[in-house]
Amino acid sequence: MNSKKISLIKITVSILATFFILFSFSQADDLEMLDMDLSSLMQIQITSAGRKAQDLVDVPAAVYVIDRDDIQNSSATCVPELLRMVPGLQVARISSSKWAIASRGFNGTFSNKLLVQIDGRSVYTSAYSGVYWDTLNLPLENIEQIEVIRGPGATLWGANAVNGVINIITKTAAETQGGKVTATMGNQERGSASFRYGKQLKNDLYGRFYASHHAQDSYTYLGDKSDADDDWQITTGGFRLDNNVGINDSWTFQGDIYHGENNQWVDTLWIPDLPYLIRAQDQVHTNGGNLLGRWEHGISEKQSWTLQVYYDFTTRDEIYLEQTNHIVDIDFQHRFQVKNCHDLVWGMGYRVVKDDFSNSYQVEFSPDSQTNNLVSAFLQDEIALLKDRVWLTIGSKFEHNEYSGFEVQPNLRLLWKPQEKHSLWASIARAVRTPSRAEDSGKVITYIIPPPFFTEVSVWGNSDFDSEELIAYEAGYRYIPSKNLSIDMTLYYNDYRDLQSYSEASPFSPVYFVNSMEGQTYGLEITTTWTPADWIDTEFSYTYIDLSMEDENNESFQSADITEGSSPQNQFYARANIKLRENLRLNLWGHYTDQLKASSISASSSNTVVDDYINFNANIKWSPKENLEITLAGENLFDNRHLEFIQEAFTSPIEVERSIYLKITWAL
Repeated sequence: MNSKKISLIKITVSILATFFILFSFSQADDLEMLDMDLSSLMQIQITSAGRKAQDLVDVPAAVYVIDRDDIQNSSATCVPELLRMVPGLQVARISSSKWAIASRGFNGTFSNKLLVQIDGRSVYTSAYSGVYWDTLNLPLENIEQIEVIRGPGATLWGANAVNGVINIITKTAAETQGGKVTATMGNQERGSASFRYGKQLKNDLYGRFYASHHAQDSYTYLGDKSDADDDWQITTGGFRLDNNVGINDSWTFQGDIYHGENNQWVDTLWIPDLPYLIRAQDQVHTNGGNLLGRWEHGISEKQSWTLQVYYDFTTRDEIYLEQTNHIVDIDFQHRFQVKNCHDLVWGMGYRVVKDDFSNSYQVEFSPDSQTNNLVSAFLQDEIALLKDRVWLTIGSKFEHNEYSGFEVQPNLRLLWKPQEKHSLWASIARAVRTPSRAEDSGKVITYIIPPPFFTEVSVWGNSDFDSEELIAYEAGYRYIPSKNLSIDMTLYYNDYRDLQSYSEASPFSPVYFVNSMEGQTYGLEITTTWTPADWIDTEFSYTYIDLSMEDENNESFQSADITEGSSPQNQFYARANIKLRENLRLNLWGHYTDQLKASSISASSSNTVVDDYINFNANIKWSPKENLEITLAGENLFDNRHLEFIQEAFTSPIEVERSIYLKITWAL
């Protein structure tokens, strides 16, 4: 029996098991729950899926929300660790400061099909198409919730929201009044601290500022278990002002600034002279800041508009490249209703990105400075076909960028609620991933043949490189039989065209980025939340994904094999939050991640497989006083260390170690 048949059997068994559970609860439901309360899942509101406030169960998309209780109860010390609880995401730690995070496959240091935002400000870099997770040092106490959309979100959020959107939403200044101090110390947490203070400045004007420092110790190499010297530290500060102006208007003004230092050993640094290849220690310096302003105006209960403007500045200095980016982004949206059956949202945006690179011998961009413009508009209508039963959502994004020109990204979604406790949805959508600056005009030396046949083997950008395309088909079902139980299931089939690969005319000739790969992925995501008693709540999730890629150049570059091998086929997640006493809680959570046959090109060339692993975490939280909380936490408790991912180039495989830390939180 081949692997595809086994995979289909797994999915079929999972679906049948799920429906058996649903049927069982449905029978009990008819007898016992005629007058039930709504579960907490039904009460969660999100804004990222429709650019408006919606109940989670009314969203015709695969969504997951990490709320403030999830954050409070977790052992996480940074945002990537929180994302491990999201079904459908693949989260792997590469080193002390680097992560590989993707939605529905295509994982890598730069997962180019996942859009990440903080309060609507994109942190996706157009230089390499991805996110530098080591620059996101948000104090977790400031986060209201993290909304994750699995699947395309391009109709509302634009290009690069291909396989998912993550929107991190921070608390308002009014919700963070008073002072709060946290301090963390452990064997890997070398000493982290944050301070936040909020104050009511006038009747309807609230403000806060914060400062945070995070320091992470180094891990060890996979090979000889020696110190990888990859320790990391980052200091961040920021402010936020929120003001209500009358009953119809409100504005927000916020900003952040950061400075980080990451150590790393670069194992493959090519130089123009003998010995051509050296190993060098590097200290990466990251700096950045941003300012964001947002004005919201309510015209009536059925009509409102929002104008948001932000400026973002980043610099990153590594041994092989120094880069600076300036971004100005303007976004306007208007929502109104027509005859109680049409809920329309439309908007337009403009973004300008100015980059500046200080080239090295190994990595260079030509030209070394460039300004790119992006113009966009969108329209989406939610149509009530049958009152309180059936809704049809139709819309599209229209964009023009400097690399691939005009792009159209439509979606069609249908939501059916046959009963209050059941909702089914289906969708079809098109999304694109536009070329990065590196794919358009970058150059990276990957090998040097020494004299007398001196030759530089390089990967070159290609101005003919086009956007990658996805046509996604999804279907989902949510069932909330009682206030204690909810089940959320999604099936999807993704058809990709014009994916990135490489091509060379002859051996040792230049290698270029080309759109020669295509393929399909399909998968299943199930999440169940269950509160069996007042003192315990639990959550379980399972994710299955299967990737099938074809590339005419696979024999030379293994792009298809690496794409298929970089995502775990099976993932399980479970957590339990237990109230031992009024002031004492025990939180347990763990996940199983399947093996990665070829996580990257360097893993494939060295035949290094990332074995499957279990990551088990636990913490106990004690509140001896109302304003004081003491947390003792352990991460990766079942294992001294394990490998989670191998970076594509430059560094050797690094293992993640067990971590124990003590955290004190004091509300002033």
